[in-house]
Amino acid sequence: MAALLNPALLSIPLLGHPLLRQSTDDPQAWASTVCATTPVRICEPLQSGQAFRNDAAILHLGQVLMVATQGSAITLSTDQHPSAQLLLPYRGNGHWRIEQTVFENPLGESVLYLPPAPLQLENDITSGVSLNVNPAHLVATAITMAGPEGLSPHRLGVFQQPQRLLLSDPACARLINGIYAMLFSIDQLTCASGADALALRLDDVLLRALVLLLLPELQQDSPRVSEPVASLAARRRLEPLLEWIDAHLDQPIGLTDLEAQVHWSRRTLQYTFRSACGCTPMQWLRQRRLYRAMQRLKHPLPGDSVASIGRSVGFVSAVSFSREFRRHYGCTPSSVFRA
Repeated sequence: MAALLNPALLSIPLLGHPLLRQSTDDPQAWASTVCATTPVRICEPLQSGQAFRNDAAILHLGQVLMVATQGSAITLSTDQHPSAQLLLPYRGNGHWRIEQTVFENPLGESVLYLPPAPLQLENDITSGVSLNVNPAHLVATAITMAGPEGLSPHRLGVFQQPQRLLLSDPACARLINGIYAMLFSIDQLTCASGADALALRLDDVLLRALVLLLLPELQQDSPRVSEPVASLAARRRLEPLLEWIDAHLDQPIGLTDLEAQVHWSRRTLQYTFRSACGCTPMQWLRQRRLYRAMQRLKHPLPGDSVASIGRSVGFVSAVSFSREFRRHYGCTPSSVFRA
């Protein structure tokens, strides 16, 4: 089993951000904050008369609504709501009931996927992150990732079924570990001045990880082709996409955008890029951004600055731009710009 980045040793993402964190001792006020898309009927301390104190933070990240919270143990009941949720614990255990079925979600054992449905919750401590997404976005992302090879229609029903995703499954563990690490990265980017997680399409990364958790058959890397794609032929296939990438370097680009542009599956896109370019699509995108930045820094236009050139090739954060540029070229953007 893959070693899990232990959430119990980490601070919960977003709650350290003073502009996002909200604290309250009113259960209903807390419920209104963290369940913005969910009609809550009951929210109160688990033990009658017990003091209540909870913190919450919400980040709208493209197609993902990220809710972080920590505090008192609660009991909660909701009506039907529109969002699917991936529930990632950071402490303790939650008992979630949908109709007559109870799903436990203890830290270190699982994460929990819940489709839109009325539910009940009891926990021994409130501590975790909920990723809220429109199931239609999950379906659209899954279809794009599958490409022309397609998915059996009945497989798309998985997005309407609760699932406890276990860390004892190595394939699940790898993805869950990646999601926890991604939340840590989002927290760092959100708290860093000038950084923007959305510009890196991290919402697309989270959506794709959730799709792969629920549809593990899409995790296969080799496309269903009878013969390998020769490097030159693969390059010819890629040319229109490479031109499209160069024309959109200033915009947020995710893997799903690339798959949709050429109508290829996840597997075909990855395989063709490796055959033609010797790297993954996102590595190619990064290289092209840094190459374009180098050309702009050597031949700046009137009014250009290092920061504006970085933004023109998709680096929202000047800090990230300088770090990536130095890692790739061994010098800073400012030194090239001054020269």
